[in-house]
Amino acid sequence: MSTPRENEPEVRDVMVPEEQVHPDHREHAKTPHPVDDDELEARTEHERRQVDADR
Repeated sequence: MSTPRENEPEVRDVMVPEEQVHPDHREHAKTPHPVDDDELEARTEHERRQVDADR
């Protein structure tokens, strides 16, 4: 018998990671590096494609 919690979707069930994450532990408790405009634009476009693919 399954519990209601077992049937709930998890993030890994609904999202497929498409890029590697490299955390920078030197930024802990500090101001993060400025965002690169080109990287931000690429990530925004990636999210838009993901949302459009779900429709």
